[in-house]
Amino acid sequence: MSGAMSQPTRSLSFLRDLGANAVMAALPEGSTRYVGGCVRNALWGVAVSDIDMATQMEPNAVAEALKSARIKTVPTGIAHGTLTAVVGGKPYEITTLRRDVETDGRRAVIAYTQDWAEDAQRRDFTVNALYASADGEIFDPTGQGLDDIAARRFRFVGEAQDRVQEDYLRILRLFRFMAWYGQDAKIAKAALTACRDNRGGLKTLSAERVWSELKKLLSAPNPVRSVRIMLQQELLDTVLPEASNVDGLDRLVALEAREQIAPDPLLRLMAMMGREPLPATLLAKRMKMSNRESGRLKAWASDSESLSCDMAERARMQAIYRAGQQVILDRARLRAAGARDPIESSHWMTLADLALGWTPPTFPIRGADLMKAGVPKGPELGKALSALEALWIRSGFSTEKPQLLAALKLLGY
Repeated sequence: MSGAMSQPTRSLSFLRDLGANAVMAALPEGSTRYVGGCVRNALWGVAVSDIDMATQMEPNAVAEALKSARIKTVPTGIAHGTLTAVVGGKPYEITTLRRDVETDGRRAVIAYTQDWAEDAQRRDFTVNALYASADGEIFDPTGQGLDDIAARRFRFVGEAQDRVQEDYLRILRLFRFMAWYGQDAKIAKAALTACRDNRGGLKTLSAERVWSELKKLLSAPNPVRSVRIMLQQELLDTVLPEASNVDGLDRLVALEAREQIAPDPLLRLMAMMGREPLPATLLAKRMKMSNRESGRLKAWASDSESLSCDMAERARMQAIYRAGQQVILDRARLRAAGARDPIESSHWMTLADLALGWTPPTFPIRGADLMKAGVPKGPELGKALSALEALWIRSGFSTEKPQLLAALKLLGY
């Protein structure tokens, strides 16, 4: 039933947060409730990271009340009714109850409301439309949230088609939540149908929003089931046509579990795609990846270093020096994940561990050294440096500076 309430639940973890208690105490009694992820996670017994609140008060009134209580506020989203209270350095997001006036699949025009049920209707999933009072009483305006908490089911609030068309990013949010909340998480049939029917809307979203959501999904402990359903529903090809190898992702996740490797969303993306420079470059550009992400992806895809699982240690170090530690680490871990033979996989991990732990030496020659020895400035200087560095690498980084400078005579200088 709409507006259904449970008995007070003092076991909710966020009720013991001193900063949250201070914010609640600063606002008029009954005007403000905890909402969304903190309520959902606490009911599921999952760690609560962010504590968000919803209030019947308008932002200016909230700011004044908190100011009177000497609580700092930051106008983080004031145009959408949101400000952030900061207590002891920890943020608490407070948003005025809202209803949608107009939506276009990417953004919404909102109006403030005093009605908790109206606010609940504009939220994405029923399990995110639960509210809790300061004393732990749970409010379920949709009448479905608590049932879906019990079933660990993700269902859109109201008409699934409408919720998706209000913001197509909710498609990715659905699969991200599914990935993070366990292998027994379920998706309501209507929700899955709405995602598939509206998959074209994902192409209207900004690249930054899509990549941010995909990174969160790929950071989940085990996103394989969620990503596989996306592939089956033709959603993965819509956002990641270059990276649809879910089996590759599955093998990497298995390696991570076996070797106790922390989830790495970019490495997981690599596991889902071929090691080809052009697709990697186009993907990085389309997703507007950061320079660091783009550089890492393109370096991995374009590296021409010849690797094998049974390389001698000197050859391994030479490869790491030439290609870079991150490139060899990424390539070796992916090869370890893909190896069918456990021994071969172990050998690839030996290379990965070396790349992770070995500090490459510094080439002892500088341009100034060569100019002092009579090498003219310009292209010849670069050629001489490269030749001496190649000699130094072949020696296993053992040839010292005097011997390298003496070798200049062999190069005709």
